[in-house]
This record gives sequence, C-alpha cells and structure tokens, in this order.
Amino acid sequence: MRVDARLPRVLDAATFNAVAVARTRPRDRDLRSALRQGRGIARLTPEVASLRTLGLARRLRALGEFDALVQIGTGYEVPAGPPVATFEDLTIPQALALEYPGWSALSSRAIEKRKAIQLRAYERADSCCSSSAWAAQSVVTDYGIDRQKVHAVGLGRNSQPMAPGRRDWTPPRFLFVGLDWEGKNGPGVLRAFARLRTEFPDARLDIVGAHPPIEQPGVYAHGVLRMGVEPEKARLQGLFEAATCFVVPSHREASAIVYLEAAAAGLPVIGSAAGGSKDLIGNGGRVVDPSDDIAILQTMREFSDPEVAARYGAAGLARAPLFTWRAVAERIACSLDLPGFPRASLVEIAGFADAR
Repeated sequence: MRVDARLPRVLDAATFNAVAVARTRPRDRDLRSALRQGRGIARLTPEVASLRTLGLARRLRALGEFDALVQIGTGYEVPAGPPVATFEDLTIPQALALEYPGWSALSSRAIEKRKAIQLRAYERADSCCSSSAWAAQSVVTDYGIDRQKVHAVGLGRNSQPMAPGRRDWTPPRFLFVGLDWEGKNGPGVLRAFARLRTEFPDARLDIVGAHPPIEQPGVYAHGVLRMGVEPEKARLQGLFEAATCFVVPSHREASAIVYLEAAAAGLPVIGSAAGGSKDLIGNGGRVVDPSDDIAILQTMREFSDPEVAARYGAAGLARAPLFTWRAVAERIACSLDLPGFPRASLVEIAGFADAR
C-alpha cells in the first residue's frame, strides 16, 4: 500500500508555494522561471520536511495497524510504531559534494536542520537501505549509524528493453539517453565520439533526450522519446536493440536506473564515477570520470571491439535479475526480518554489489 505523506491537497499546495515564493529571487529572470527555481529549492527545505512529517502522521493514524513501513527518502520523519526501513540513493552530504541543484541555495542553518532530520530518520529506522554501497557507506561514516543495520539493496528497472536474440556487434553503435543534456554530459560524449570516429569511420552515436540541434558526422538525434507513447516507446526499443554500447557519463549520478535498463538489454554500459553507479553496473561495463574526455574516449574505443562489447554485455545481462523492484522489495523485507523473509537470507544476497 502506498501512503502519501502530504497534507490535504489545497493546504499542502498553499504551504509549499508559500515556501517557494519566500525562496524566489527573480533578479534577471522572469517571475515564472524564478518561481520554478523556488519550488525546486522549497522541496529541500526543513519547512517542507516538517510539513511532510505532519502529513504522514495524519495518514498513518487513519490507516490503523500494519506490519512494516518503507520510508522512501529521509526528508521527513516517521512516528513511532511499526518496523521501518529507509530507502534512498544518496545522503545530504553526498548531494552537497556532488553539487546537486538546489542545495547551494540553502543556508548553512537550513542544511544543518535537514541533516538533523535525516539523522533522526536513520536512528528511528530498524533498517537503513540504500541503492548502492556508496550511499550506504555515507550513512555509516557521515551519520555514525551502526553498520549492521545499513544495507545496499540496489534498484529496480522501470522498463524492460528486450535483448535481441542475436546482436550485430559491428560496426560500433553507441546510445545516449538523457533528458538533462548538460548534466548527463552530452557535450562530453559528442567530443569523445568525434575523436573516436577518426579511428572508426563507420561508428554511430544515437542521441535521445532534450538535446540542442546537433550536426555532427555519425550522430543521429532523436529528441525526447516518451515511454507512454507507443510509437515513441517502440522507436526507443529499436535503438536499444541496435546499439552495441550505452554511454551516459553524467556529471553527477547517485544511481541511474537507465544503466540497469541498458544492461537488461544486453548492452555494455559506460557510466559515471561521480556517485554510486559503479555498484549497479558491476562487471557489465565501466565507470569514468565525467570531466575526463580522454577517459571517455578510451572506454568508447575499448567497447568498439566487438568481442569486448559482447563480453561485457553478457556480464551485464547475467546481473539483470538482481535489479527488479521485486528483488529490491525482498531484500528490504529481509533487512527487517519480516515473516517469510528471514534476516539470515540477506547475507546471501546483500553482497550483490561485489558479485563480479
């Protein structure tokens, strides 16, 4: 059962918008753009965290008793009651270190309040679950939480690209998918591909997402392809089937579900070392420093070898069963030692990040 932590819609929206307006600084931007930025900042504030805490307490009282609760994110607090497992992909110190949007606009006092809320959520929880060992480590080192109750449980896929029965690994055909063109490092991929094509003149790069106009030899731009629109979904599926390597070396990436979807399609993955995606990609690809164009080029060159690409693609496909939402839910249930999901079995599956 899903429980919405918000207060009644009108009250929640009014309070949220009031915080957003208070955080808005129009300066040279138009009011609509400034308000949009203010709303992005508002969701991180301690005021909204308190609002969500009140909303959740109200909803839980109305529901009565239940066996356990999975707290998605720690930007609010859960009242005393049933067993709780937190679940998220990064901590506040990690968001600050990676310079995730919005956090720099908060005062140091507001950040400390949010960190205090996050700490209380971890202390209240019976189990602290993270999408990666990278995030789990921060819960231990930055917040002092007992390692015995902190677990890396992975993520699930939101879609299931079909791996073709027999893929043609020549010529090299790279696929980039990302809405945030700059954040996902589209420009860096274009620069690396331009150099790669001097060595592999038949190489191809397909770009999907909110990209600018692109005119570059071997590059094919497809714009945004929506999963909810069947013809566009089929077109994206075709790109996954035709590709020989997936490449999105983002400037920041706590843990990208799209890497898991690419691996499930049988593709080797070139991902970002800036975050916890290494634990998701495993031996199904490589992570690179997103600021290092040479590293991106060298890895793309390596995966232009058909035998190498096929080998890494097979390794990623073999790991795909670990990354379904059902598998994640079972690992969380084991971390709470729920009936039918003994805690002891978590020992067998919690080492998924090291199964390489």
